Amino acid sequence: MKRRLFVGAAALLMATAMMAQGGKFAMKGTIKNANGEKIFLRYGSQEKPVLDSAVVKKGKFTFKGVMNKPYSLALLYMGSLEGRVDDVKYVQFSLEPANFTAVIDADQFRQAVIHGGKTQEESNALNASLAEVNKKLEELNDAYYKASGEAREAIKEQMEPYSQKAKKAREDFFKTHPDSYLSPQFLRYSTGDMTYAELKGVYNSFSDDVKKYGECEDIVKEINALERVQPGKTAPDFTANDINGKPFTMSSLKGHVTIIDFWASWCVPCRKSNPHMLEVYKKYRAKGLEMVYVSDDDSNPKAWHTAVEKDKLKGDGFHHVLRGMKWDRSKGAAGIDHTNDISDKYAIHYLPTKYLIDQQGRIVGKVESDEWLEQQLERLLGKAKYPFTINGTVAKAEGKTVALSYGSRENTKTATAVVKDGAFTLSGVLDKPYASGQIILGEWDRMKGGDACQLALEEGTFTINAPTGKIADALIKGGKAQDDLNTYNAELKPVMDPLMALNTQYNNAKNEKQREAIGKKMEPLRKQYADYVHHYMLTHPDSYISAQNLMMDMGRMSYEEIKKVYNGFTEKVRLYGETKEIEEEIDALGKTQPGAEAPDFTANDINGQSFTLSSLKGKVVILDFWASWCVPCRKSNPHMKALYEKYHDKGLDMVYVSDDDSNEGAWRKAVEKDGLVGDGFHHVLRGLKRTAQGYDKTNDISQQYAIHYIPTKYLIDREGKIVCRIDEGQDELLDQKLAELLK
Repeated sequence: MKRRLFVGAAALLMATAMMAQGGKFAMKGTIKNANGEKIFLRYGSQEKPVLDSAVVKKGKFTFKGVMNKPYSLALLYMGSLEGRVDDVKYVQFSLEPANFTAVIDADQFRQAVIHGGKTQEESNALNASLAEVNKKLEELNDAYYKASGEAREAIKEQMEPYSQKAKKAREDFFKTHPDSYLSPQFLRYSTGDMTYAELKGVYNSFSDDVKKYGECEDIVKEINALERVQPGKTAPDFTANDINGKPFTMSSLKGHVTIIDFWASWCVPCRKSNPHMLEVYKKYRAKGLEMVYVSDDDSNPKAWHTAVEKDKLKGDGFHHVLRGMKWDRSKGAAGIDHTNDISDKYAIHYLPTKYLIDQQGRIVGKVESDEWLEQQLERLLGKAKYPFTINGTVAKAEGKTVALSYGSRENTKTATAVVKDGAFTLSGVLDKPYASGQIILGEWDRMKGGDACQLALEEGTFTINAPTGKIADALIKGGKAQDDLNTYNAELKPVMDPLMALNTQYNNAKNEKQREAIGKKMEPLRKQYADYVHHYMLTHPDSYISAQNLMMDMGRMSYEEIKKVYNGFTEKVRLYGETKEIEEEIDALGKTQPGAEAPDFTANDINGQSFTLSSLKGKVVILDFWASWCVPCRKSNPHMKALYEKYHDKGLDMVYVSDDDSNEGAWRKAVEKDGLVGDGFHHVLRGLKRTAQGYDKTNDISQQYAIHYIPTKYLIDREGKIVCRIDEGQDELLDQKLAELLK
C-alpha cells in the first residue's frame, strides 16, 4: 500500500508539473471556399516555432497537439506568410490547453471567428467593444493603400482618432488585467511611448505566470535597453565603420560632450531637424561638442551619403554610421538580425531620437526639446559667448570718440569710448570665436572715409598703441588671428603703399588719358596683390584672414577654384571665419553649372504681371543680368536684340533681370530706348530690397545665380537646363551655342 501510494503521489506531482508547463489542445474548424487546400497552424517561439498542417475536407479541418507551456500566440493561415501583410491569408489568436472552434471564410480569412480558452475569450470581448473602431480603421487602411500623395496624408489624419481609441483600450486592458496573457502582448506595442519607470511599473505588476509564459521577451529587452540609457548611465558603446569606411568607436569621444542623433535620409522630421542641429554644432563646436549620427539607411547607403552632403552634416566633429541592422528579406521577419543594431542598444522606436552625453561618457538624457538641449549644453560647456577687451592709447586725440563695429552684416554690434588722458577701453562679446572688426577714431565720412583700422577679434585682451595719433598706423596685439593680420599687412605693404598712392592719383586725374596711363601703372601691382592673396589662402588654411580674402576675391574665381580653396580650410575657419557668403556662393554656383536645372524664380514683370522662369520650358532662353546704368550692358543690347530677331521664330526667348530696384523709371526708359520689346522679351527686377539693417536678399534673383558683375548671361536649353554662362566679351561663345541649339 505504501508503495502504491508513493507511486500515485509521484504520478500526481508529474501531472501537476506537466499542467504548469502546458497541456493538450484541440481545434475543430469549418472553412468556406478552401476545400482540398492545406491550412497551417503555427505556434511556439519565433526561434523554434511548431508548425502543423491539415487538409480541408468537406469544409472542415482539425488540429490537436500538446503545448510545452500554458500559452502561445498562434497563427492560422493558408498559402505563404511572405508579402504585404494585407495580402496574406492569416488570423492570429491566443492558444492555450483548451478546446477551440474556428469559423473561417477563405476569401475573408482575417474575419475568422475563434472561440476557446480564457485568453481568446478576453480578446474576443475586447474586439467586440472596439468593433466599430476596427471596422473604420480597416476601411481607412484599404483606402490608404489605394490612394497616393496628399490624399494619403488626409487619410492618415482621419485614421488618427480611431487609432488612438484602439490604443487607449489596449492600454486600459494591460493596466487592469495583470494576470492576462494578452497584457504583455498589448504592452509590446506601447513600449515606445512609455518612460522607463512606466514600463517597468506595468511589467512588475504582471503575475508570475504571465511574466514566465506570456510574450514578455521583447518587453524585458526593452526594459533592459531603457535602463542602459537612463540619465547617469554610461552610454552603450559600439564600433562600426563610418561613412568613409573607417572604424569608429563611440567611447573614443570621452572627454567631449556628444549628441547622438538617430535619423534616416527618408525621415522628414529628421531632415527638418538637421539645419538646427547644424547651428547647434557651429555654436558649441569650439567648446568641445561632437555629433554622432546613426542612420537607418542600411538598405540604401547611397541615399544616406546624398542626405549627409545635402544637409551639410560635415566637419571634424561629425561621425556618421549606419545602425547595423541586417535583413534577409527573403526570410521575412525571421531574416532580421539585430546582433550589431545600434538602435536596439539605445531603445530607439521613433526617428528622430537624440541623446546628450557628457564628457565622462554618461547619458545626460533624451533630447525632448531645443530649449532643454540648449540649457544642458550651456551647463556642460558654458554659454557660447566670447568676451573681449581692447585697451588703447592714442596721442593727440583727447576727447575724441573711438567707435568699434564688429560681427556679421546681419548682426553688427557697436561699442564706443572717449579718449581720456590719452587712453580708451572698449569691450564686447562675440557670438562665435572670431569676428572681423573696425575701429574708427573721430568723424567718419561715408564718401571720404576717415581714420580707421581693421581688427581680428577673438576672446581675450587686445592692446592698441597709436603714438602718432593716427589709428590707421596703430600697433595692435592680441590673439593668433590678429598676429596673422599683422603679418599679412606687413608682407603686403610694399605692394599696397604704391598701389594706394596710384589709386589716389587715378581718382584725382583730370581726364581719361591720365586715368588710362595711371591704370597701366597699377596693373602689375594689382597682379602682385592678387597673386599674394591667392598664395596666402592656399598656404594659410588655418587663418581666418584666408576666409576674408576668399570672400573678397571669389567673384573673380571659378566654381572649382573657390571650392578647392574653401575645402582646404581647417574646420575652425570654415565654421567661424567669414564664410557664410562663401558657402552661399558655392551653393549658388553649384546649382548653375552646365547641365544643372536653372534655378526657378517668380517675379512681377515690367507690366505688373507674374512671371515664372520655368514657364518657358520648351524654349531656348537667354537669361541676361543687366542694369540701365551699366555701360557694357547697354552696349551689349543691340547684339542681343539681333539674336532675338534671328532666332525668336525658332524658339528663343529673352529674360532680362535688371539691377534697377531703386530706380524703376530708369529701367523702363532703358528697355524702351534699347528696343528690348516683343512677345519673347520678359523683364523683371532682381528683387534686392534695402532695409534699415542693410539688404534683404530673400527674393534676390542675382543671388540665386551668383552674379557679381554685369552683364552676365546664362544660356538655358529647352529642358530648362543650363548650357553655359556668358561673361562680358564672350559673345562669340553665345553665338556658337545658340546656333547649335537652334539649328
